[in-house]
Amino acid sequence: MKLPGHRLLAAGACALLLAVFFLVATLVTSPLPLLLPPLSLSLPCLPAVTAPSGSGYGAPGVAALGDAVVEYATTGTVPQQSRQEISLSLAVLRRRAPLRLLVFGLGHDSRLWHALNPGGATVFLEEDPEWYRVVRAQSPFLRAHLVSYRTRLDHADSLLATYKKHPACLPGADGANATVRVRGNSACPLALHNLPSEVYETEWDMIMVDAPKGYFAAAPGRMAAIWTASAMARARRGEGDTDVFLHDVDRRVEKVFAQEFLCDGFRVGGTGRLWHFRIPPVSRRGNTTTAGDGRRPFC
Repeated sequence: MKLPGHRLLAAGACALLLAVFFLVATLVTSPLPLLLPPLSLSLPCLPAVTAPSGSGYGAPGVAALGDAVVEYATTGTVPQQSRQEISLSLAVLRRRAPLRLLVFGLGHDSRLWHALNPGGATVFLEEDPEWYRVVRAQSPFLRAHLVSYRTRLDHADSLLATYKKHPACLPGADGANATVRVRGNSACPLALHNLPSEVYETEWDMIMVDAPKGYFAAAPGRMAAIWTASAMARARRGEGDTDVFLHDVDRRVEKVFAQEFLCDGFRVGGTGRLWHFRIPPVSRRGNTTTAGDGRRPFC
């Protein structure tokens, strides 16, 4: 028997409410108001995005969260990270949102990161043109850029062994009191020197490194993304630290580059294949860092 129209609408509303409850019960352990600050909160300092990134860059709100919940509750699509790993990042989002979030990589979890930063700004960087088109077609509202890398995974050991020979890759002579340049820094093979302007002009509160690909020899690897995340966190001028998350630390390259540039001393947590670093700017490090000792100048 065919349901009357009003019953069909009621059934749809009920399904949506169940989906919202599913996400909240799965990921959030505190009351919902802590996750969803007033929609009037915004980030006016974030520059406008140009046409290649698409359209629809309004700050996400309840509707975006609902859409994400329905997507994950009604399809076979699941985020790349586990529930425990997402919860680790969610704890920072709950504590600091609305914030400026930079994510290396577009994926099945992009819609989730966008929705979980209500009132904030979430920007994605993706290197694979085909995958970029797929995700952008499915989620045209995402603020995303197609970027390129100069590195290869099979050059990782050489890059790690020789980066100190490139002055452009190192903090200045003042060690802990010096930053290192990223924008336009083509002399450093690890610097992502030609990213969109808004990436350099924004001070990121949180950086998620879950790309580029790093599982075959010709892949870009995450060496440059890790170095760049560290350099940006060091150069932060505003208040507060930069929360940096690195995924796939079960792989050797991610692990050794994290230890070299994100630093064990700044690691504050981790679960599964995800490490969490809280990196202070050099202006507030004082004597808490061993930078400039010639061993690990970023630490």
